[in-house]
Amino acid sequence: MDHINEFEPAGASFEEVYGFLAEARDKAPIFWSEKHQGWIVTRYDDVVKIARSGAFTVENALQAAQGGAYCPEAARILGTGVDWNKTRHVQSGDGPDHARFRRAIMGVINPKRLREMQPIVDGLVERLIDGFIARGSCEYVSEFAYPLAMLTTLNLIGFNEAEDDMSHFPVWIDDTFRLLLAALTEEEQVSAAKNAVAFQDYIRAKIVARRENPKDDLLSDILAELSSGRANLTEDELVIMFTHSFVGAGHETTKLALTNTIYHLLEKRERWNALLANPDRVSDFVEESLRFDAPLLAWFRYCTEDSEIGGQTIRKGDKVVMMLGSANHDAGKYGDSEQFCPFRGEAVPHMTFNTGKHFCAGAPLARMELNAALAHLSRRIPSLRLKPDQAISYVPNFGSRVITALQLEWDVA
Repeated sequence: MDHINEFEPAGASFEEVYGFLAEARDKAPIFWSEKHQGWIVTRYDDVVKIARSGAFTVENALQAAQGGAYCPEAARILGTGVDWNKTRHVQSGDGPDHARFRRAIMGVINPKRLREMQPIVDGLVERLIDGFIARGSCEYVSEFAYPLAMLTTLNLIGFNEAEDDMSHFPVWIDDTFRLLLAALTEEEQVSAAKNAVAFQDYIRAKIVARRENPKDDLLSDILAELSSGRANLTEDELVIMFTHSFVGAGHETTKLALTNTIYHLLEKRERWNALLANPDRVSDFVEESLRFDAPLLAWFRYCTEDSEIGGQTIRKGDKVVMMLGSANHDAGKYGDSEQFCPFRGEAVPHMTFNTGKHFCAGAPLARMELNAALAHLSRRIPSLRLKPDQAISYVPNFGSRVITALQLEWDVA
């Protein structure tokens, strides 16, 4: 592949990204990228091996994602808040701390709480549809995907919707994750850092208020559980858990999945018609959508000892980029891997939620939201379609697939 160092998924179209990855899986399944200073790993078995191996760690993965050090002013601003490169959290390690944080998260996203969330999610979906169905059109990201993912997350962790200003969250969360996943100018870094710290300050104020004046509500119960027992999280750890794991990652990746899913279902009418004809198979369409266009395209590891993956020697200290989305398109695992096929016979699990001890703890809730969204939208707006002649653009992030806006329309009776 003469153009191997041209690999840059940030901002590229679906066809550009997956066309390049298909060629890489065939000709150079593991290749070194000078631009990204790491090994790009594209095949399913190799990605799984790295994800499950003790020879590869997530230590410093966030630094790898953000592409290096921040400019001095952005670093100074971030220093006034909680430094996520220094404060331990679930995405920053593999040892006892990781186990402690994961126990804490699973204590919140437990089977009982998930059962309680089902009618809440269904109600949110219905309410959002009620807000625009008579109009005949909507901007799907801002009017459906974002509020569904955000309101679900706020309900999960006990943030009373009435006391929270939803207008702040998009900027706070987007800028926090842009600092993690996007290449920003110094001016953009400074602006995003201010919003990231404002997000942390907001969360900290909620934590302090509930600790000083506990209420008979879910947030007070969660804080009591996370601050004691086996979790015993510090206040800084709590802040990062809420900003990164609950409100941040829990909302952001689900918003992307909701958007990618509806885009690909409506892009080719036969896909949407197949869903309408098979309302009892909604979950099959959800799983195929998650495989077909993973919201998190890639994540990072560092090699802790000289290792061999797919015949390639990877040295201690090397950065490795696991292309989760590419693994999902591996023709060795999926027949017609480049096609959207909801009724697949393969039992191979997709890698969208990762695997091993870093498997996404929020996967059951994300699946619940996606299933509810497709079930209610297909039932109530069967004529749903993409507005013609709109340009589909992606935020220039390396690791995630973020469609900026999606205009939909439908027939109004």
